[in-house]
Amino acid sequence: MGMKAMQGYDRISSLVLAGLGVFIIAGSLRSNVGTFGSSGPGLFPLLTGILLCLVSAGLVIRSFFRGFSSDQEAVGGNNRIWHSKAGLTVLILFLYALTLDWLGFLLATLALLFLLFKAVGNLRLSVSLGGATLISAVAYLLFRILLNVQLPPGPWGL
Repeated sequence: MGMKAMQGYDRISSLVLAGLGVFIIAGSLRSNVGTFGSSGPGLFPLLTGILLCLVSAGLVIRSFFRGFSSDQEAVGGNNRIWHSKAGLTVLILFLYALTLDWLGFLLATLALLFLLFKAVGNLRLSVSLGGATLISAVAYLLFRILLNVQLPPGPWGL
């Protein structure tokens, strides 16, 4: 498959992501969004929709400036690898859902991200651990500290 076809697929998937983001934003605006200090039920979906639109824009920009790279798997390439990574991702997300209340948000999210980065993304140990720690800490600070969202505390009350 040629580079132009891959760029076309990137753009199409970006448009689907953007459409989903706009749909989520529109739905969240029907709810009470509130403010960051006093968030309503529509704030989290609004932020999620905005984030999806930003990711979509980044993918479109990347498709224009970056060609088919050697580390990118071609569509229809080795489907066994894709299926095993997809299956592993679903399994990890399922385990996350099962352990979230038991481990608490912070530890369960740290484990989820580490496993996704290391097992699925095949990143180095230091990058996987560092990225998982940073993202988990930022998510905890954003939702628990800044937005005062009730998160599963886990055994340590975090």
